[in-house]
Formats: sequence, C-alpha cells, structure tokens
Amino acid sequence: MGLTSWKGEVVRKVDVTIAKNYLRDDEISELNRIVVMFLDYAEDQARRRRQIFLRDWKGQLDAFLRFNERAVLPGAGRVSREAADEKAEQAYEQFSAHRRTQREEEAQREAMEELKATIRKLPKRDTPKSDEPT
Repeated sequence: MGLTSWKGEVVRKVDVTIAKNYLRDDEISELNRIVVMFLDYAEDQARRRRQIFLRDWKGQLDAFLRFNERAVLPGAGRVSREAADEKAEQAYEQFSAHRRTQREEEAQREAMEELKATIRKLPKRDTPKSDEPT
C-alpha cells in the first residue's frame, strides 16, 4: 500500500488516510522542520500584534514556502480528498483480506504442528500380535 509508518503494531484502516504515513523518515523530518518554522513565524506575527485574517494565511503560507525555496503546488490538485481516501480505503480492504488469509493459514499451520507434537507425546500402544485374539 505504500505506507511507511503507522501507529501501533499493525496497519489499521484509519492509518491509510493519513498522508504523513506515506512519507519517508527524511521527508517527515523536513516536514516537521518547515512546520516548526512556519509556526514560529505565525507566533511572531501574533506577538507583534499583526492582524492577519484566516483568509490571508494561505497567501502567507505560499509566500513563506517560496521564501524557503519550497515547492508550492498550483491549485487544489487533481484528486479530491474524498477520492484519495476512497482509493486508500479500497486498497486497505484488499490488504486486510490478504492479511486475514495469511493469519488464518498461519494459525492452521500452528494448530497442525501442535497436534503433531501432541500425537508424538502420546504413549505408544502395544499392537496385538497376529496369533493373539483381539
């Protein structure tokens, strides 16, 4: 599915719609750094009592990214959030079905191994000789 990180031991459905879970460690580090820088910038604006309306923050963010020589995506992109989430959830369903099948097969193998081990531990029965009555 392309996930590189998720919360806990196993991938859950909620993990597939979190964009950050698809980033490599170096990309996450870069994202965290730029977010901290922007939040420091925003805090500085607030401390200086600069009034910036919410509608203006998009432009401020784009200008901030350009200043830091980061790519600014034009427009809203070609795929809606809903469409991306739906595609990711469909991929998760396939992944989950495959994982479930693997777990069932592994459980069956383990059960067979336990059964074989139990049979080996059973005491041997004496088999009657051919001339003895049964």
